[in-house]
Amino acid sequence: MPLKLKSFGHAQHDEVERLENQFDISLPNDYKEFLLEQNGGKNQAYEFENTIRLSQIEEDINIDTMFGVKTGFKNADIEQWTNEYVDDIFEHSIIIGDTVQHGFLIMWLSNDENEGIYYYDDTYYFSSSTDENNAYFLAKSFSEFLGLVKNK
Repeated sequence: MPLKLKSFGHAQHDEVERLENQFDISLPNDYKEFLLEQNGGKNQAYEFENTIRLSQIEEDINIDTMFGVKTGFKNADIEQWTNEYVDDIFEHSIIIGDTVQHGFLIMWLSNDENEGIYYYDDTYYFSSSTDENNAYFLAKSFSEFLGLVKNK
C-alpha cells in the first residue's frame, strides 16, 4: 500500500454497516476492505509524506490521518468528523481523512458523475480557495485515490 500510516487496527463488519446506515450511504468495496484491514491510520513520520498533487491548482497536499470506524483515538473517527461538518459537506458524503495542510479528504457517494474523493480546503490554506470553490476533485474511486499517493 502506498500510504505510510500506522494502522488503527481492524474495523468490524457490523461497525461499517452501522456507519453506512447512519449516513445513508453504500461504501465502495475497495474502501470497505481498507477499513476492515487497516481501519485508517496516522502518519508517524512527522514530515511531508503521503503526497497527492492537486492538479487543478498545482499544489500538493500530504495525508496526515485516514480516519477509521471506532478507532479509540481522539480525532480519528469518520463519524465524529462527518457529524461535525455535516452541514458544510456534500450530501451523501463522509470525511475519511485529513491533511497536514488542515484540509479534509471527503468521499462523496452521489451515484452520479460527481462521485469520488475530494480534498476540502475548509481553512482556505490555498490562495485559490474561495467560498464558491474550496473542494478539489482527486479520484473516482478509493483505489484510484491510493494510486495518487507518492512517497520518498
